[in-house]
Amino acid sequence: MMDTTVLISLSGQQLHELIESSVRKALQVQPIPKPDDTDTLLDTKEAAQLIKYKETSIYGLVKRKKIPFCKIEGKLLFSRQKLLEWVAKGQNEL
Repeated sequence: MMDTTVLISLSGQQLHELIESSVRKALQVQPIPKPDDTDTLLDTKEAAQLIKYKETSIYGLVKRKKIPFCKIEGKLLFSRQKLLEWVAKGQNEL
């Protein structure tokens, strides 16, 4: 297969339009997901920051099973979406 090089002379405006249309086309092919479209797993520090609690308070809530969490291989993980729902509902129990 032979590579072909094509040289084209474009004005600044034409180059701008070509780049802009290429970017628009690329964005239409693969839309950028919104942050709220997918759930995110948080570690203890991130969970504490999200809901404005101290990390030690988070550990206490986990120990008493008062907050939604999961534990994988000894690591505590929290669903961002479930934490926000928990806060919004003012839940004290799972």
